[in-house]
Amino acid sequence: MPVHKTLLVAALILASAPGMTEGKTWYVPSGVPTIKAAVDSCKASGDAISITGGVYREGSIVIDGKSISITQNGQVTVIAPVAGTGTFITYRNGSAGQLWSLVIRNFDTAIAVEGGSPSITAVSLKACRQGLAVTGSSAPQFTYSVVDSCTTAISIEGGSPVLQNETIALCGTGVSFLGGTTNMTRSIVYGCVTGVQCAGGSAALGCNDFWANGSDYSGCAAGTNDFYLDPRFCFWASSGGPYQLHNTSPCFDTTLNPCHVKIGALSSGSIPGCSGTAVERSTWGSIKSIYR
Repeated sequence: MPVHKTLLVAALILASAPGMTEGKTWYVPSGVPTIKAAVDSCKASGDAISITGGVYREGSIVIDGKSISITQNGQVTVIAPVAGTGTFITYRNGSAGQLWSLVIRNFDTAIAVEGGSPSITAVSLKACRQGLAVTGSSAPQFTYSVVDSCTTAISIEGGSPVLQNETIALCGTGVSFLGGTTNMTRSIVYGCVTGVQCAGGSAALGCNDFWANGSDYSGCAAGTNDFYLDPRFCFWASSGGPYQLHNTSPCFDTTLNPCHVKIGALSSGSIPGCSGTAVERSTWGSIKSIYR
């Protein structure tokens, strides 16, 4: 058989092999009008959703047994259609895939995982009753994300979630461990009434910075190398976000904390530590006013 025909046959075989076909990318709103419509249009595995930057008012999105990637092209903010109600997105029945870089505001629950294993990275969950709620046989990876001004930032009732490099700020309860088996590391819990609360399941804590909380632990033991130092946020450095770290922060400068690793959501190599005077807000009211 000529070489070019052999290559063509091989290409056709590869294209038809399970798992080898590239999925489709659904574009919101140019291709489909809403995020929910895009999710509903995705096949079970391999498709992706790209959301154009802007403000979206929608919720009640359910990913049921699918493995899809949801990313943004420009800053995407999703706000509850009715403030304080509903869930933005729910993962069920083994759903996986990725959720990247969305800002989700004013829901009863921003993200619910009810038997899935999504990778949730660099999201910002604001002013919700619950930021992330995990139940059932779930194994989500929740990393490099900010949860602020929620009643409960993260609620774990089951599964085996991994929480790493979070910044949890100004919440009633930072993390509520009610069931399951959770690893929580390299995170900042700041300005909450209760930092972490253990009332069921098991929680392995380590290398977390607790600062300015009413109480750091309720029913929980301190984790290995947990520490208690001012994270030195640069609230004035809007280009990096309100929880950007000063370059002399013990969460940014790895020589200044006992784990010698970067701590918190905004500590990755792509986000520089700010310089100059590390400005702190003098009262809780002035801090909270930033988010209203």
